[in-house]
Amino acid sequence: MPKQYRVVSQAAPVKGKIAQEVIQGLARLGMKAEQATALLQKPLTIKKDLDNPKALEYLEKFTEAGLLVKIEAYEVEHAPQVKAARSQSDEVFALLESTFAQPVKPTTLTRDYQKSFAIAVATSLVSPLIYVGLIVLSVWALVWYFTSGHGLRFGGVEWRGKFMLFLGALSWVVPAVAGSVLILFLLYPLWPQGKPPKPYVLDRKKHARFYKLIEKMTAAIGVPAPQFIEVIPDMNAAAGPVHGMASLAKGELKLVIGMSLVMGTSVQQFMGVLAHEFGHFSQRSSMMAYIWINTVNHWLWQCGYGQDVWTERLERWQDQFENEIAQVSLFVTEWLLKLVRLLFQNLYKLNVRLTNAMSQQMEFDADLYETRVVGSAQFRAGTLVLRRMGYAWSQARQTTFQGLHEQDKMLRNLPAATLEIASGFSPGLLKKIEDDLQVEETRHWDTHPADLERIANAENAGERGMLHCELPASVLFSEVEKLCETATLNWYLKLGISGAREFMVDNALLLQAVKPVSKPDSKPDGKAAASERAAQNSGVESSGMQNSGVAPALAARNSEPAETKSQVNDDGTIEWTGSRHKPKADDA
Repeated sequence: MPKQYRVVSQAAPVKGKIAQEVIQGLARLGMKAEQATALLQKPLTIKKDLDNPKALEYLEKFTEAGLLVKIEAYEVEHAPQVKAARSQSDEVFALLESTFAQPVKPTTLTRDYQKSFAIAVATSLVSPLIYVGLIVLSVWALVWYFTSGHGLRFGGVEWRGKFMLFLGALSWVVPAVAGSVLILFLLYPLWPQGKPPKPYVLDRKKHARFYKLIEKMTAAIGVPAPQFIEVIPDMNAAAGPVHGMASLAKGELKLVIGMSLVMGTSVQQFMGVLAHEFGHFSQRSSMMAYIWINTVNHWLWQCGYGQDVWTERLERWQDQFENEIAQVSLFVTEWLLKLVRLLFQNLYKLNVRLTNAMSQQMEFDADLYETRVVGSAQFRAGTLVLRRMGYAWSQARQTTFQGLHEQDKMLRNLPAATLEIASGFSPGLLKKIEDDLQVEETRHWDTHPADLERIANAENAGERGMLHCELPASVLFSEVEKLCETATLNWYLKLGISGAREFMVDNALLLQAVKPVSKPDSKPDGKAAASERAAQNSGVESSGMQNSGVAPALAARNSEPAETKSQVNDDGTIEWTGSRHKPKADDA
């Protein structure tokens, strides 16, 4: 379907310019002062019905003049084409509703599954018990010192003279301060960390048919329908409770959908992924255990790797206060925080390794729900699509961060960029992505099985499938481009990039100008990236998923090449004029 473009004023100067400079710049383009003023007062279309090269030419000219503008694409179609598109969407929804009018056959828990289930629930308590034990031991040691220890150690010392009196005071003060600070920072992870940012929720009125479809699908699988659907730009999907265990007990779930997943898959593949997600919650006992384990893992991960407001405050205070005593105090405090975070990083790794057996079994179980929807024969092809789009998402993400660092520009539509990058992969790279399946193995501490084992498990099930539809999954949503752009902007804001809208430019500008540091034809280390991705998704955040207990959809199947994980700076930060942003672990 042909596209045309329009250039629209953003009613603001570009960064570093003031309104008067913009008016002068537009005057040089032959524009009257009142016209220039109007463009700065509200968003207005400057020119429409343009092809892409001409639109880019306008964008460059007005940007040089100092006016912040953007390019909007729109489809040009005749009335019969619009009617045909709507008819196609209606047919797809009718097909899906009839498909899920019949129940999806539930899985039966195997003996291995039940065994790993019991072990995982018990071992998930080890790390929290170690943490509680350290706190209790520290409190006991401090109390013991002041009630008995000091007397045993210094009972025979005569505190005479100023120097000895000074040492005597230190024998009380130093342990009191050191012990109190140690306990304080051991309790630090329990301090309030602020409210998570609000998710971007799919409008229930505009997308009523999709909500109705999900309700029908969850009824067929036998799980509660989600309270709302969160939209992210990621190449992922997830389901989980709205607010942890309490929400789960009430049957309050949420669904998270990545628009890159929508853009890169067929209706059949997309619904298969959602079936996998809801399959995690088909067995109530395993569902409760799964959320409990992931809640613990999420908390440990958040304490060890998550965004830390107190670390940011300490860095800010170090820049504000020049007093030597303040600097020393802040330095010591910062290192105590780092030690506590290091403790939690190791507790998290321990807990993941202790509970991984159940996680692997749950992935096999959830995969069976996917195969019952799409068929065993389609599982391998779907896996390769997810891997290909996962690589492309990694490239798109790096492109936007690199563009921000080098040019103060970010991609306006990450899902569209992901699809464009994936479409441009060479046959050689596509072969490497497929060959990479053969070298992956499931290690004991992996939370997700290797893709090859998951494919074998799905194919051995011999399921015929309930659904066949090769149309793109994007037909399930109206105003897809706007949905992708809004999800992209919301993701940037969640990362803490203030004023993100000002940095967003048309995808074509950045994809042509920025070449990611990693070469797309380099050999990807799929297993390393897969296990990293799986660890990050073990009930923790996935591109903005803030609530604990979220079930990751793709983990190993959405593996990303390790090379594309590298960031612009050695310390993992992204810099631009006037700001500094440290990305979350999922963005590194």
